[in-house]
Parts: sequence; C-alpha cells; structure tokens
Amino acid sequence: MKNAAIAFLAGLLTLSMSVDNSPRIGHVYMEQVLSRMDEAKEMNRILDRFMMERQAELEKQKSELEAKYVSFQTKEKKGELTDAGRIIASSELKATQAAYDAALANAEQELAQKRSDLIRPIAQQIQKAMKEVAAKEAYTHVFNSADGTGNSIIIVAPEGDDLTLKVMHHLGVKLD
Repeated sequence: MKNAAIAFLAGLLTLSMSVDNSPRIGHVYMEQVLSRMDEAKEMNRILDRFMMERQAELEKQKSELEAKYVSFQTKEKKGELTDAGRIIASSELKATQAAYDAALANAEQELAQKRSDLIRPIAQQIQKAMKEVAAKEAYTHVFNSADGTGNSIIIVAPEGDDLTLKVMHHLGVKLD
C-alpha cells in the first residue's frame, strides 16, 4: 500500500512537472513597437540631421572634385598643360577623387555606428519589456515576428500569442 501511494505521488509529480514545463511561445513585431516609440522617432530625427550634415560636407567635396575636373578638361582643350602639368593635374584629380570616396565610405560607416549607438538602449528597453511581459504572461519563448526587412518569419501562430500590443502597453507606447 505504501509503495502504491509513493508510485501514485511520483506519477502526479511527473505529470505536474511535464505540464508546468511545457513551452509557451509568443511573438512580437519588434519593428511595429520600435516605429511607434517616441525614443525611436527622436533617434530618426537625430540620424536625419546627422545625414544632412554629412551630405552637405560630401556635396562640398564633390563640387571641388567637379571643379578640378572641369578645370583640367578646359586646360587640356586649350593646350595649356605640359606633360608634367598633365601628370600633376591628373594626380591631383585622383587624390581628390580618393579623398571623396574615402569621405563617402567614412560617412556611411559613421552613420551605421551612430545608428547602432542610438538604437542599442532602445532595443534593450524593448527586450526588457518583452521579458517582463513574457514572465507576467507565463511565456517561455518570445520570438521577433519579422526579419529586419519587415517580412514575417512567423508563418503560423495563434493570434492570442501575439504579444506586440502588450509590450507596447508595458512600454507606455501610445497607439494611434
């Protein structure tokens, strides 16, 4: 009798452990959350200003490059360049082009770094909210519903497991 009771309790314990350990999977459209956050909107304003500043610098360098090129062509057509002058002018053009190309690449790199620096705390805020909502709602796994291009990576999921609105509410994001 005692062995039967122990076996029964062990069976109940095993059953309750298997029920309690069953995964519960939710998903969040992080891009949707991000697009509605005031912090992300401010980040985009900062990035836009940063891009406009870099663009102005690049336009100035591009104008200098074009002016040197036009000057070179004009002098070439008028026969004002000696062989040595042609070599010097050509070298200057190549150096100016290389400087412009480097500035363009640097601007792209700076923009990517600036975006990364600005989005990091926002992403951490979203992840923290996702963890807190998951814990509150007893979810064991939460996935991003879309890849970085907005394409859905969750093909089939119950609507009840979409935690997007709950995460937005948790963050205090205003819904339109």
